[in-house]
Amino acid sequence: MRLSSAIPAARRLVLPFVAVALVAACGGGAASPTPAPPSPVNPTPVIPVPSPGEGGTYWLRMTTFQAIPPVNLFAVPSTATITGDGQYLVQGAVPAIYPGPLVMPLFGRQVSDAGRAQILAWADELGLLSGKTDFMGDGGLPGGITGQIELTVDGRLVALRGLPDASSPDPKPGSPEAFGTLWQRIANLPQTLPGELGPEQPYTPNAYAILVGEPPAPQDGMTASLMDWPLEMPLATFGGPVANNTARCGLVEGEDAATLTPALAQANQLTMWTQDPEFSVAYGLTVRPIVAGENPCAEIFGLAG
Repeated sequence: MRLSSAIPAARRLVLPFVAVALVAACGGGAASPTPAPPSPVNPTPVIPVPSPGEGGTYWLRMTTFQAIPPVNLFAVPSTATITGDGQYLVQGAVPAIYPGPLVMPLFGRQVSDAGRAQILAWADELGLLSGKTDFMGDGGLPGGITGQIELTVDGRLVALRGLPDASSPDPKPGSPEAFGTLWQRIANLPQTLPGELGPEQPYTPNAYAILVGEPPAPQDGMTASLMDWPLEMPLATFGGPVANNTARCGLVEGEDAATLTPALAQANQLTMWTQDPEFSVAYGLTVRPIVAGENPCAEIFGLAG
């Protein structure tokens, strides 16, 4: 698959959405029995998604939001993700040096079916699946961090928002502290679900979201490296325009992502990218590894292809 900034409609978060269909049938001239009362409708905002394992989207994702410029928010990775095939992904640690790697490493561990069932049981026990989706309460501060947990429930993705750092030893169901408790449990699955995760392995992404902009500013005593962009798509027309046309955002997927991965591994935060050494135009990249169902260009910039 080639470079793309298109956003499949099924992957866009649209809340709230509830659909109910009632179908009645009558037979011959026999008297119709008194219809049973309709079953209660779960008012939880959801998006229909493929079942886990079909590879259409992630099974769970935890992300944070803050009142910062979108170009800065783009660089903030997901706190944790469980892919459609059950891999629990978190960002790995790197040496505290500058410039650091251009792409932060990801590590994955397979979560068992029982482990995923336990996550759903936690959410239910904590009162987070009753239909309410906002668990901010009165504890949010202007400019503070908001957390979002997207969780697959009965084949549909439910989006819950709250405060990641809210805590209580005995949280009241449906409270901000209940949301914070679920957040902390999922963020620390190796400790909270011992025995339900496989061994940790480096994870190689099969897709990236990339923000193309001005080359990184020079730093005293540091020489920026220059690398060739290995794909055919010109950087000048990559993806779509964002940030008042000062940058461009798009996705690299499939074979193109496999081609790009070795070059990204050699780059750092000061690397400048060009497609022809004879040209003076160089660009800087901000790169986010993504999994099926993610599109930061759409989620952060509203970019539609």
